[in-house]
Amino acid sequence: MPATSHCVALEAIRDVAALTAADIVCGLGERSCADSARAADPPFCREHEITRVRWRLSAEFKRFYSVEQNYSEIEQEKILEVLNEDQSGLDRYDITKARAKNVAEWVKKNGQIKALADIECIEGFTERNTKKLFKSILEDKPKTQNLSKKIRGQILQPNLSESVRQCCQSVLAVYITASSVCWVFINRSNYELQQWVYHGIDYPEGKKMQITDILNIAWKITNILPRADIYVTKAEATTLRASGNDPGNAKVLAVNLQKAQLVAMIVALINARHLDWNVSEDETKISQKVYFLRPTLPFRLYGTLVGNERVSTEQTIENLLQEVSRNEAKNQVKVPEHLCTMFRQQKDLQKDMLGHCLLMALTFMDICVYRNSDSINKLLKRSE
Repeated sequence: MPATSHCVALEAIRDVAALTAADIVCGLGERSCADSARAADPPFCREHEITRVRWRLSAEFKRFYSVEQNYSEIEQEKILEVLNEDQSGLDRYDITKARAKNVAEWVKKNGQIKALADIECIEGFTERNTKKLFKSILEDKPKTQNLSKKIRGQILQPNLSESVRQCCQSVLAVYITASSVCWVFINRSNYELQQWVYHGIDYPEGKKMQITDILNIAWKITNILPRADIYVTKAEATTLRASGNDPGNAKVLAVNLQKAQLVAMIVALINARHLDWNVSEDETKISQKVYFLRPTLPFRLYGTLVGNERVSTEQTIENLLQEVSRNEAKNQVKVPEHLCTMFRQQKDLQKDMLGHCLLMALTFMDICVYRNSDSINKLLKRSE
């Protein structure tokens, strides 16, 4: 067993050596424990001290041997390879930054780690956190980094908790305009589109829409939406004012108000149908099922924004569908052929709405659910 593998054990050996040397100097034959001023207190007797240190030495050797006995030779080689290869990348595994730094400093000072027990010679390591580190290395499960946190500003409202993200098996993206509602239903397990639908809204001609009329429309739409674990829609503007040179245009304000009412009702109805009616009366908040995605993210990720102007999504979607059919990209959504055909048979306006809905859905899946590093890095690069 290498000497470097037993730091604590070596300390115990030095203790024994020091005690023996002291006893030789004073002469155990001439000076007994009874003659010592400390003899009245048995724990301080030389013989008791030597026995205690020997027990400590035996315990340390057993502990260090047990560390290596828990792993096969192949497992030991894999762990040592990771520890010695690149200490700067250790924080990918189950280890704190401080301990990773201590490993790097120890290797720099003492050379490569030659045995598993060596790691307990490094400051900050205990038997427990050493086992956790070794386990994460052997299972080849580096800690996942949430790169989406590097994106400036809030990308989702409310925040998507880790427990909800892990348990999510299906996502429904809903894209709402004043005249239509589109939705995309995605199965998370295989990243496949199962529904991609355009639904036009028919308003009675010549009739002024009342709040009850809008509620009826919202109710009908909500009833035909498939159920999902998570719903996502576009975060709406906080003002009803029109953009451009005429922000106070009465017609535009009326349309924006009607759309805002429709969105609010659909969101409320979706949350209501998932509501647990057995909750305590003391509950002041409902469990949110609908998440609002920052509207500029799909434009930036897929390049459908030129300056401040949106361009048609038709060509972007067509390119995407062709890539999917050729399986050109990894971690890419699967789109069944019948849905591709459906999209290509639509009119230009319907294609654009379906395109916006799909890009919103894919952005949410890649950034918030799968945390695809390529997509996140693309966003970060385009924001520079």
